[in-house]
Amino acid sequence: MTLTRAGTPSKLDDIRNAFLLDGQSAPDAVVVTLNASRRTDSPFSKPITPPGFMARSVANAITAMRLHKVPKIVVLQALGAGDSFPNMSIWMRWVRHYTYMKHSYDDHDSVAEEIKSSGINYVLPRPPWLTNGRARPVRTFGDQGEGIGNLATVSRESVAELILDACEKDDWDRSTPVIASFNTSIGWQQ
Repeated sequence: MTLTRAGTPSKLDDIRNAFLLDGQSAPDAVVVTLNASRRTDSPFSKPITPPGFMARSVANAITAMRLHKVPKIVVLQALGAGDSFPNMSIWMRWVRHYTYMKHSYDDHDSVAEEIKSSGINYVLPRPPWLTNGRARPVRTFGDQGEGIGNLATVSRESVAELILDACEKDDWDRSTPVIASFNTSIGWQQ
């Protein structure tokens, strides 16, 4: 059975109500996979999400988590957020600063600051370029992505599996693991 509530994560009352699903106990973890919406699917398209949308939404989730004693939050980020910025490829660092992608990355940075200062247990996975395809084993490149290389990729399914593991295990607690996929035919994708 799936229970849903209408609302927006940028409104605290809507988030609080999401924790009050009929007869359900509070979850063991909260997962957030927000990103800034754009006019088109192009990552270079102008954003339509207001600045700070993700950070406000995560702050609301943390408030509701405290109210319902939920111990952990897992928030999908991206390689280049926070202290992983120096390990992005040089061209992606340029893209981050001089295109509309700056809007989204600035918000991701604010999310990381919000969570780390909250005292809530967290995991902030930071994948590089997302691909379609089946799940493959992932390798972590520490919290900053040292050694990840310029062409690293990871499938969305691999990221989803890591997020679920992060909810259930404590392997990545209080970390920002930069991850990439292992391709059995060619080795680590870099």
